[in-house]
Amino acid sequence: MNRVVKKRLSDSVLDEIGRMFDSGELKEGDKLPNQNALAAQLGVSRASLRESLHTLALMGVLEQRPGFGTVVRGRVPANFSECLGLPLISDPNETIELVEARRIIEIGNVELAVKHITGSGVSELGRIIANMDRAVRETNQADYVRHDADFHHHLAKATGNRFMVHLFLTIRRIMEQFITESFSALPAMLERSLADHRRIYEAVKRRDPKRAVSEMSRHMANIRDAMERFYRTSQPAASKPTAGLSRARTPAPRPE
Repeated sequence: MNRVVKKRLSDSVLDEIGRMFDSGELKEGDKLPNQNALAAQLGVSRASLRESLHTLALMGVLEQRPGFGTVVRGRVPANFSECLGLPLISDPNETIELVEARRIIEIGNVELAVKHITGSGVSELGRIIANMDRAVRETNQADYVRHDADFHHHLAKATGNRFMVHLFLTIRRIMEQFITESFSALPAMLERSLADHRRIYEAVKRRDPKRAVSEMSRHMANIRDAMERFYRTSQPAASKPTAGLSRARTPAPRPE
């Protein structure tokens, strides 16, 4: 294992792990050394290492098992930068602006939906969750993206407010594009997304507006955090967002 060269540390960690695959030092099923030892071997801080390992976990290359360690699941993509060639997520500022807009619309929708959704509306939401679960089990990203968008569209319709539906429809197409691209770059987000949607559904089913808003806020924060980590790890500093990522933001409220 080599000490990484002095460029962007997170990029160097990714490069070194890719080299270890190519040389045979790492293979599927291997367990990585603990973070202290690995950071020392690579000559980087634990913070830089953690950021890189988190990104590789979202990409499906590594699996971080609590109480056990980090296990190799697959190879680093041959062309890691190809993820950045996707039309939408190649622009960090555009991505963050979309997430910010979605956060405002989605929180408003779920808050109203809890108050106005009918019994049949809750049942339909449950059916969509079942479809999302099946898509994850079948590793069918295209189906998951469609059901994901349907879930949020159904919440908008459940508000009973035509203007909220219109607001959602104005971003649905680009939202689906973003979801498709982000799952292609970070496939491990799929299961995390499903868990978020299940919690939102349970809050709506219980007609708990405070919990529903909290869970939707957490879902939007999880998306933003994943993309920010992706950009910090994979992009040269010159192409990072200048405003969207540097603004302080209020942490998503946690369920009580």
